[in-house]
Amino acid sequence: MAKLVAVICLALLVFAVPAWWWLVVPLGALLTLSVTVHNTRQILKWWAGLVLPFAVLSFLLQGLFFPEGETLLAGFGPARLTVEGLEFAALYALRIATILAAFVLFTATTAPSRLMTSLTTAGLNPKISYMVTSGIALIPALNDRAQSVLAAQRARGLQTTGNLAHRTRVLLTVVKPVVFGVLADLEQRAFTLEQRGFGSQVRPTAYSPAPFSAAERAFCVLAPIVTLTFVLVLLTVGRS
Repeated sequence: MAKLVAVICLALLVFAVPAWWWLVVPLGALLTLSVTVHNTRQILKWWAGLVLPFAVLSFLLQGLFFPEGETLLAGFGPARLTVEGLEFAALYALRIATILAAFVLFTATTAPSRLMTSLTTAGLNPKISYMVTSGIALIPALNDRAQSVLAAQRARGLQTTGNLAHRTRVLLTVVKPVVFGVLADLEQRAFTLEQRGFGSQVRPTAYSPAPFSAAERAFCVLAPIVTLTFVLVLLTVGRS
Protein backbone atom coordinates (compact mmCIF):
# COMPACT_ATOMS: atom_id res chain seq x y z
CA MET A 1 0.00 0.00 0.00
CA ALA A 2 2.78 2.42 0.94
CA LYS A 3 4.65 1.68 -2.30
CA LEU A 4 1.55 2.46 -4.36
CA VAL A 5 1.07 5.77 -2.55
CA ALA A 6 4.76 6.59 -3.11
CA VAL A 7 4.45 5.91 -6.86
CA ILE A 8 1.36 8.13 -7.14
CA CYS A 9 3.03 10.94 -5.19
CA LEU A 10 6.14 10.68 -7.36
CA ALA A 11 4.01 10.94 -10.50
CA LEU A 12 2.41 14.14 -9.20
CA LEU A 13 5.79 15.65 -8.36
CA VAL A 14 7.26 14.69 -11.72
CA PHE A 15 4.60 16.58 -13.66
CA ALA A 16 5.09 19.65 -11.49
CA VAL A 17 8.86 19.83 -12.05
CA PRO A 18 9.63 22.85 -14.28
CA ALA A 19 13.05 21.82 -15.66
CA TRP A 20 14.30 18.57 -17.17
CA TRP A 21 17.55 18.36 -15.19
CA TRP A 22 15.58 18.08 -11.94
CA LEU A 23 14.43 14.63 -13.07
CA VAL A 24 17.89 13.17 -13.68
CA VAL A 25 18.44 12.36 -9.98
CA PRO A 26 15.11 10.56 -9.30
CA LEU A 27 15.35 8.65 -12.58
CA GLY A 28 18.92 7.61 -11.81
CA ALA A 29 17.89 6.55 -8.30
CA LEU A 30 15.04 4.41 -9.65
CA LEU A 31 17.25 2.73 -12.25
CA THR A 32 19.92 2.11 -9.61
CA LEU A 33 17.30 0.63 -7.30
CA SER A 34 16.14 -1.68 -10.07
CA VAL A 35 19.63 -3.20 -10.18
CA THR A 36 19.07 -4.59 -6.68
CA VAL A 37 16.00 -6.56 -7.83
CA HIS A 38 16.47 -10.16 -8.93
CA ASN A 39 14.87 -9.66 -12.37
CA THR A 40 16.82 -6.53 -13.29
CA ARG A 41 17.18 -7.40 -16.97
CA GLN A 42 13.45 -7.90 -17.42
CA ILE A 43 12.66 -4.62 -15.61
CA LEU A 44 15.06 -2.61 -17.76
CA LYS A 45 13.75 -4.32 -20.89
CA TRP A 46 10.16 -3.40 -20.05
CA TRP A 47 11.19 0.14 -19.17
CA ALA A 48 13.21 0.70 -22.34
CA GLY A 49 10.47 -0.77 -24.53
CA LEU A 50 7.92 1.62 -23.06
CA VAL A 51 10.11 4.73 -22.90
CA LEU A 52 11.81 4.69 -26.32
CA PRO A 53 8.65 5.29 -28.42
CA PHE A 54 7.62 8.20 -26.19
CA ALA A 55 11.12 9.69 -26.26
CA VAL A 56 11.48 9.46 -30.04
CA LEU A 57 8.03 10.92 -30.63
CA SER A 58 8.70 13.71 -28.15
CA PHE A 59 11.96 14.79 -29.80
CA LEU A 60 10.44 14.59 -33.28
CA LEU A 61 7.36 16.65 -32.46
CA GLN A 62 8.56 19.03 -29.77
CA GLY A 63 12.19 19.28 -30.83
CA LEU A 64 11.39 20.17 -34.45
CA PHE A 65 7.97 21.82 -34.23
CA PHE A 66 7.97 23.64 -30.88
CA PRO A 67 5.96 26.82 -31.56
CA GLU A 68 7.59 28.88 -28.80
CA GLY A 69 11.17 28.10 -29.84
CA GLU A 70 13.35 31.18 -30.35
CA THR A 71 16.98 29.98 -30.28
CA LEU A 72 17.33 28.35 -33.70
CA LEU A 73 19.91 25.60 -34.13
CA ALA A 74 18.96 24.30 -37.57
CA GLY A 75 16.12 24.60 -40.06
CA PHE A 76 14.63 21.89 -42.27
CA GLY A 77 11.84 23.55 -44.21
CA PRO A 78 8.85 23.88 -41.85
CA ALA A 79 10.79 22.04 -39.13
CA ARG A 80 12.88 24.20 -36.80
CA LEU A 81 15.32 22.66 -34.34
CA THR A 82 15.41 25.02 -31.35
CA VAL A 83 16.98 24.94 -27.90
CA GLU A 84 13.61 25.55 -26.24
CA GLY A 85 12.07 22.70 -28.21
CA LEU A 86 14.82 20.30 -27.21
CA GLU A 87 14.51 21.33 -23.55
CA PHE A 88 10.74 20.79 -23.61
CA ALA A 89 11.19 17.43 -25.36
CA ALA A 90 13.76 16.37 -22.76
CA LEU A 91 11.42 17.44 -19.95
CA TYR A 92 8.50 15.49 -21.40
CA ALA A 93 10.62 12.40 -22.14
CA LEU A 94 12.18 12.38 -18.68
CA ARG A 95 8.78 12.78 -17.04
CA ILE A 96 7.48 9.72 -18.86
CA ALA A 97 10.73 7.81 -18.23
CA THR A 98 10.66 8.54 -14.48
CA ILE A 99 7.00 7.60 -14.04
CA LEU A 100 7.41 4.41 -16.07
CA ALA A 101 10.55 3.48 -14.13
CA ALA A 102 8.65 3.81 -10.86
CA PHE A 103 5.64 1.92 -12.21
CA VAL A 104 7.67 -0.93 -13.73
CA LEU A 105 9.78 -1.28 -10.57
CA PHE A 106 6.62 -1.31 -8.46
CA THR A 107 5.01 -3.91 -10.73
CA ALA A 108 8.07 -6.16 -10.67
CA THR A 109 8.40 -6.08 -6.87
CA THR A 110 4.73 -6.35 -5.89
CA ALA A 111 2.53 -9.44 -5.92
CA PRO A 112 -0.93 -8.43 -7.23
CA SER A 113 -2.73 -10.75 -4.82
CA ARG A 114 -0.82 -9.30 -1.87
CA LEU A 115 -1.51 -5.76 -3.05
CA MET A 116 -5.22 -6.45 -3.37
CA THR A 117 -5.31 -7.82 0.18
CA SER A 118 -3.42 -4.74 1.42
CA LEU A 119 -5.79 -2.34 -0.32
CA THR A 120 -8.85 -4.16 1.03
CA THR A 121 -7.36 -4.25 4.53
CA ALA A 122 -6.72 -0.50 4.30
CA GLY A 123 -10.45 0.04 3.66
CA LEU A 124 -10.56 0.43 -0.11
CA ASN A 125 -13.56 -0.92 -1.98
CA PRO A 126 -12.82 -4.49 -3.22
CA LYS A 127 -13.94 -3.60 -6.75
CA ILE A 128 -11.52 -0.68 -6.89
CA SER A 129 -8.79 -2.87 -5.41
CA TYR A 130 -9.37 -5.43 -8.14
CA MET A 131 -9.22 -2.76 -10.86
CA VAL A 132 -5.90 -1.45 -9.48
CA THR A 133 -4.30 -4.87 -9.21
CA SER A 134 -5.58 -5.90 -12.65
CA GLY A 135 -3.99 -2.83 -14.20
CA ILE A 136 -0.70 -3.52 -12.45
CA ALA A 137 -0.68 -7.16 -13.56
CA LEU A 138 -1.58 -6.26 -17.15
CA ILE A 139 1.95 -5.67 -18.49
CA PRO A 140 3.46 -8.94 -17.17
CA ALA A 141 0.37 -10.85 -18.33
CA LEU A 142 0.56 -9.40 -21.84
CA ASN A 143 4.29 -10.07 -21.98
CA ASP A 144 3.84 -13.70 -20.92
CA ARG A 145 1.05 -14.22 -23.46
CA ALA A 146 3.13 -12.62 -26.24
CA GLN A 147 6.10 -14.84 -25.39
CA SER A 148 3.83 -17.88 -25.51
CA VAL A 149 2.54 -16.87 -28.95
CA LEU A 150 6.10 -16.31 -30.21
CA ALA A 151 7.19 -19.70 -28.86
CA ALA A 152 4.25 -21.37 -30.61
CA GLN A 153 5.11 -19.63 -33.88
CA ARG A 154 8.76 -20.68 -33.62
CA ALA A 155 7.63 -24.26 -33.00
CA ARG A 156 5.71 -24.10 -36.28
CA GLY A 157 8.84 -22.96 -38.11
CA LEU A 158 8.12 -19.23 -38.30
CA GLN A 159 11.22 -17.04 -38.41
CA THR A 160 10.78 -14.36 -35.72
CA THR A 161 14.11 -12.58 -36.22
CA GLY A 162 15.33 -10.48 -39.11
CA ASN A 163 15.23 -6.91 -40.35
CA LEU A 164 12.83 -4.26 -39.12
CA ALA A 165 10.20 -4.90 -41.79
CA HIS A 166 10.09 -8.63 -41.06
CA ARG A 167 9.91 -8.09 -37.31
CA THR A 168 7.06 -5.63 -37.83
CA ARG A 169 5.12 -8.29 -39.75
CA VAL A 170 5.82 -10.78 -36.96
CA LEU A 171 4.58 -8.25 -34.42
CA LEU A 172 1.28 -7.93 -36.26
CA THR A 173 0.82 -11.71 -36.11
CA VAL A 174 1.44 -11.61 -32.35
CA VAL A 175 -0.92 -8.74 -31.54
CA LYS A 176 -4.05 -10.46 -32.84
CA PRO A 177 -3.90 -13.64 -30.70
CA VAL A 178 -2.83 -11.63 -27.66
CA VAL A 179 -5.80 -9.26 -27.96
CA PHE A 180 -8.26 -12.09 -28.60
CA GLY A 181 -6.80 -14.01 -25.67
CA VAL A 182 -7.32 -11.04 -23.36
CA LEU A 183 -10.92 -10.69 -24.53
CA ALA A 184 -11.50 -14.39 -23.94
CA ASP A 185 -10.24 -13.99 -20.38
CA LEU A 186 -12.87 -11.35 -19.61
CA GLU A 187 -15.68 -13.89 -19.32
CA GLN A 188 -13.62 -16.09 -17.03
CA ARG A 189 -12.68 -13.10 -14.88
CA ALA A 190 -16.32 -12.00 -14.63
CA PHE A 191 -17.30 -15.51 -13.52
CA THR A 192 -14.49 -15.55 -10.95
CA LEU A 193 -15.57 -12.19 -9.52
CA GLU A 194 -19.15 -13.40 -9.23
CA GLN A 195 -18.01 -16.55 -7.44
CA ARG A 196 -16.05 -14.44 -4.97
CA GLY A 197 -19.07 -12.33 -4.14
CA PHE A 198 -17.90 -9.04 -5.63
CA GLY A 199 -21.51 -8.08 -6.36
CA SER A 200 -22.60 -8.66 -2.78
CA GLN A 201 -23.29 -5.83 -0.38
CA VAL A 202 -21.44 -7.70 2.37
CA ARG A 203 -17.80 -6.67 2.63
CA PRO A 204 -15.54 -9.71 2.05
CA THR A 205 -12.86 -10.69 4.54
CA ALA A 206 -9.33 -11.87 3.77
CA TYR A 207 -8.10 -15.32 4.74
CA SER A 208 -4.70 -13.84 5.63
CA PRO A 209 -5.09 -10.05 5.97
CA ALA A 210 -2.00 -8.00 5.17
CA PRO A 211 -0.54 -6.01 8.07
CA PHE A 212 -1.22 -2.29 7.91
CA SER A 213 0.93 -0.75 10.63
CA ALA A 214 0.49 2.65 12.20
CA ALA A 215 3.68 3.88 10.51
CA GLU A 216 2.43 2.78 7.09
CA ARG A 217 -0.96 4.35 7.75
CA ALA A 218 0.72 7.62 8.77
CA PHE A 219 2.85 7.57 5.60
CA CYS A 220 -0.22 7.01 3.41
CA VAL A 221 -1.85 10.06 5.00
CA LEU A 222 1.12 12.43 5.25
CA ALA A 223 2.81 11.65 1.92
CA PRO A 224 -0.06 13.00 -0.25
CA ILE A 225 -0.29 16.12 1.92
CA VAL A 226 3.45 16.83 1.62
CA THR A 227 3.36 16.03 -2.10
CA LEU A 228 0.49 18.41 -2.81
CA THR A 229 2.30 21.12 -0.83
CA PHE A 230 5.44 20.69 -2.95
CA VAL A 231 3.37 20.62 -6.14
CA LEU A 232 1.71 23.92 -5.24
CA VAL A 233 5.10 25.45 -4.41
CA LEU A 234 6.63 24.25 -7.70
CA LEU A 235 3.67 25.51 -9.72
CA THR A 236 3.83 28.88 -7.96
CA VAL A 237 7.59 29.19 -8.55
CA GLY A 238 7.19 28.14 -12.17
CA ARG A 239 4.63 30.86 -12.86
CA SER A 240 6.63 33.61 -11.16
